[in-house]
Amino acid sequence: MAENGTLQRIKKRRKNARKEYDDFAPMRDEAFDYAIPYRKSARDGKGQERVDKAFDQTAVVSAFRFAGKLWQDLIGEDMFTLAPGDLLDKETKEALAPQLQSISTVCLGMVSNGDFDNAFIEMGLDLSAGTGAMLILEGDRDRPARFATVPIDEVFLEGGAYGDVTGIFWGRKWSVRSIREAFKDAKFGSKLADLEKQDPEKEVEFNQDCVYDPDAKRWRFYAWSDQDDKIVWQKAYRTCPWLTPRYFRVPGETYGRGPVNLAMASIKTLNTAQRLTLQAAAIALLGIYTAVNDGVFNPDLAAIEPGAFWSVARNGGVLGPSVQKFPEPRLDLNNIVLNDLRMGVQTTLMDQALPPDGAAVRSATEILERVKRLASDHTGAFGRLVSEIIVPLVRRLIEIAYNKGMITNAPEIDQILVKVKITSPLATARSAEKMQKLVQWIEMVMAILQQDARKVVKLIDALVHVGREMGVPVELIVTEDERKQMEEQEKAMALAQAAAAALGANGDVSAVQQLAGGMMPGGMGAA
Repeated sequence: MAENGTLQRIKKRRKNARKEYDDFAPMRDEAFDYAIPYRKSARDGKGQERVDKAFDQTAVVSAFRFAGKLWQDLIGEDMFTLAPGDLLDKETKEALAPQLQSISTVCLGMVSNGDFDNAFIEMGLDLSAGTGAMLILEGDRDRPARFATVPIDEVFLEGGAYGDVTGIFWGRKWSVRSIREAFKDAKFGSKLADLEKQDPEKEVEFNQDCVYDPDAKRWRFYAWSDQDDKIVWQKAYRTCPWLTPRYFRVPGETYGRGPVNLAMASIKTLNTAQRLTLQAAAIALLGIYTAVNDGVFNPDLAAIEPGAFWSVARNGGVLGPSVQKFPEPRLDLNNIVLNDLRMGVQTTLMDQALPPDGAAVRSATEILERVKRLASDHTGAFGRLVSEIIVPLVRRLIEIAYNKGMITNAPEIDQILVKVKITSPLATARSAEKMQKLVQWIEMVMAILQQDARKVVKLIDALVHVGREMGVPVELIVTEDERKQMEEQEKAMALAQAAAAALGANGDVSAVQQLAGGMMPGGMGAA
């Protein structure tokens, strides 16, 4: 009975989430029709043309390039590293940093097999229209984590009290065989069990719902089918198995809005203008003719083909010819409008590549400004993308790695004691810009005070801080203990040089070397 009550509560929450899903249907359908036709679910049938409403490919191509650019800016080669929080003291940071670096290496290895990159590009296409969805589950030995991007028109989202997502409801038709392969220990009801024996290829509606339990602080995952009205598999997770990023979000709405929605006015106008241009081109090729209603010429019987003869009352004279071609439309004006619209759509979808090598020579200032603009394209949504993609991804990977025994410790990511340091290209560029002010201040102090600069600047600590903020690997930064050992060696060498000077220019060199070795830490004199 308890399980039945749980399923009824899940159904009620799913029904409420469906209401907002239906409200976004017109906006979602426009994105599928004009920009991301190949991300629409195959629920209505497979092998559809999908581009029968689009007369221009600018938005379709730019959406793909947006997804690729988002991967390049936000993911890149190394997208994150775990680092000690700012509240920890220096000794604790240096002791904790190598352990966190080891965990980061394992997590990055889990997403470096190509599956995550493919899933991210697909999610990026959906994200261009506002909202993406990716399911991350435990895999097998070869693939510790499995990444599956779900079309956004298959997912119902439930909004939380703080603008977050507290429920994800996914439904799709699966064959009974596929359900068993995905959930080997699922407990089928009588109807599913019969289908598994008699017709395992039969497709049934299968739901995978995930909701947050605030009391237990766990995510509850339920798999069930309407065939038996029974939960066949369930599990509790410490982290959410879903990534549901929103690019922009209107206050009070659960679903997001993306660059495709911002450019939809230009996309639809461009589509209409292209359709009219094609019609104008057809008119220019075939022509439109006017005929005098004189009872002689019958347009229904006039064949439009080479070598045809039409019977007309006259070809000239005072009254003019019986048949005359209508003036052709101005195609050059249409092209001007189309080019402006295409540039507007490409700008909104961040499809602005630098000029090719063979193009006209551009000034260095122009290229530099375009590079800065490309680097700041996602700045407005950068914080949301990090908080709804990178941080939950790291938490999910840590849980999977810990459950599989790949790491021995699963630290909590609270951004205070342990934080996720974003090291993607866009984040590195922002950190470099931020650290540039610190470096300029250090250079200014050293230029003014020179030898007394250390009275104002903790030079070593400042440079170590710059390196960590820019994502420099921890093994390349000298620790406090290593620094003390180096200082002791320098002192021992200085004492050895002083002793050599005291022995005189004709002193025994080998004795000086033995003296230096004995003064150094771990040398012969230490015994």
